[in-house]
Amino acid sequence: MRILVVDDNKGFLDVMAQLLRDYGYEVFVAEDGKQAREFLEIEKVDLIISDVFMPTLDGTRFHSYVREFTDARDVPFIFISGYDDEQTRNVVVNSEIDFFFNKTTPVETIVDLIEKLRVVNQTGPI
Repeated sequence: MRILVVDDNKGFLDVMAQLLRDYGYEVFVAEDGKQAREFLEIEKVDLIISDVFMPTLDGTRFHSYVREFTDARDVPFIFISGYDDEQTRNVVVNSEIDFFFNKTTPVETIVDLIEKLRVVNQTGPI
């Protein structure tokens, strides 16, 4: 499974990418939505994990771009943020392919969701 992780916090980005690689995923990184957008113009992914608040192109605007202008419009999108309030959680637009986790969520919980999404993707909608 090919995963794009987008976060302006380099430390978090590196740790998340390595943890996901340790689970056997092919991981690509971008430090903001603009880099991620440029990456998606040349590469395909199976999942996007993106911070909400970033400079240049934040997670919500990047999400809108993905859903409106790319071939990745049906790719699951996990928002991840250090802010865990109702306003931040409202970034989840389509609860079937958009998800939200706090940055303190154990990686095992995120991997559980990734594996469920992989199974659904292989077998089709339930």
